[in-house]
Amino acid sequence: MKKTALLFIGIFFVLSFNVNAQSSLADGEKAIKNKEYSKVLTIAKEFIDNNNTTDALKLLIQLREKNFSDIKLYEYLGDTYSKMNVAENALINYEQAEAMDSLNIQLKFKSAELLYKSKRYKEAGNKYLKIIQIDPNNKKAILETATILYLAKYYNDAATYYEKYLAFEQTKDAYLKISKAFLESKNYEKAYKYSVEGLTKYPEEVVLNKSAAISSFGLQKFDDAGKYYSALPDSLMTISDLKNAGKAFQMIKADSIAIKFYEKVIQRDSTQSSLFMDMANNYFRNKNNELAIKYYMAKIKIDPTYEQAYRYMGFAYYDMKDWDGARQSFLKAKELVDTTFATNYWLAQTYSQMDSTQQASNQYITSLKLSEGKERQYKDEIYGANFFLGRNAYDKQNYNAALPYLKKILQFKSGDVGTTEMIAICYHQLQNYDEAIKWYKAVLKLNPKSEVAKKGLRRLSAD
Repeated sequence: MKKTALLFIGIFFVLSFNVNAQSSLADGEKAIKNKEYSKVLTIAKEFIDNNNTTDALKLLIQLREKNFSDIKLYEYLGDTYSKMNVAENALINYEQAEAMDSLNIQLKFKSAELLYKSKRYKEAGNKYLKIIQIDPNNKKAILETATILYLAKYYNDAATYYEKYLAFEQTKDAYLKISKAFLESKNYEKAYKYSVEGLTKYPEEVVLNKSAAISSFGLQKFDDAGKYYSALPDSLMTISDLKNAGKAFQMIKADSIAIKFYEKVIQRDSTQSSLFMDMANNYFRNKNNELAIKYYMAKIKIDPTYEQAYRYMGFAYYDMKDWDGARQSFLKAKELVDTTFATNYWLAQTYSQMDSTQQASNQYITSLKLSEGKERQYKDEIYGANFFLGRNAYDKQNYNAALPYLKKILQFKSGDVGTTEMIAICYHQLQNYDEAIKWYKAVLKLNPKSEVAKKGLRRLSAD
């Protein structure tokens, strides 16, 4: 019974509405005959408000045919066509209405919204700009302009209007869009400003947190970048984000955290092998040589021709005093590139530690050849190589061979008494007595108590 009663009530209202509509339409047509045009507009507006576009259009077209010119006639025609989804006709009538009142903001909004709905974004944007010219503080027009420019990927212009909008309302969406727009424009200063400002109001918004991380990294504010990247869930971080997070922590010497981010990169993409070197170098700097070697080997596994991995692995082995590991690493690096000074020099150092004197000598000689013209850069290493070669030749009583190396030492360490004594002895043993006397006297100037010099001069009757 209840369902039947409700059905009859529904039918009653429909019939009642139709009767009222027919009555209103008749009243409207009568008003047209009587030239009561304002009354016709009132009835048409009621039809529009009740979505009775058919009857509204009947009255409005008849009214237009009477050559009645009124802004509301064209506005209502535009409203009717808009509700009927006949966008072009609606826009034509809105334009006619606007021609009668160019400062009517409400009309411009109707046209702009219809243009936007029709995906005519450029025209919609221009219409909103006209509204802003009339009312510079119209926040709705400002927001819509910003939104259209953002969708069109005119990020720099969009950001300008979002800035204006934020002066009125500080919504989450506006902060999200403006920070993204400035990021896309590479304006990291502004992106940082608005993402951090947004986070003060919306601290749980992870997208703002990501914008803060990216912009602070772009500004080389590595402490801030590390803080914001650390607050992001892994699911929101791209491989690029993870790499930048690692670099940020690397720059602030937080190597253990940097390594965690690098490991996440490699878990996602094993081809990111350059990070193996970063990770290995981080471990090496922190004296964790075993892990450093692990990642140098990981790099070598992916790229067996990467000379630098072998060379740095040699440094790690050397630091561990694993001489054979260092030797093999340096030899492999030398096999790939035999002109690298550091490889040859540290291979010589390794042979020296292994008491392979002849092998060490050969490598030191090669190192010195490679250092020619780079004396300032390799000052300490050149001194060390000459010292080893000079002392080794001297100990073997090969005085002619020793002299050039010993004299080279004095170019770096001119007041070295021990080296000057050895030079004097070399000349003495080579029976070049004039030079021997000269060098013994040079020793006494450096050290008047030198027994070596006194004894040499006595033997040469030059004391």
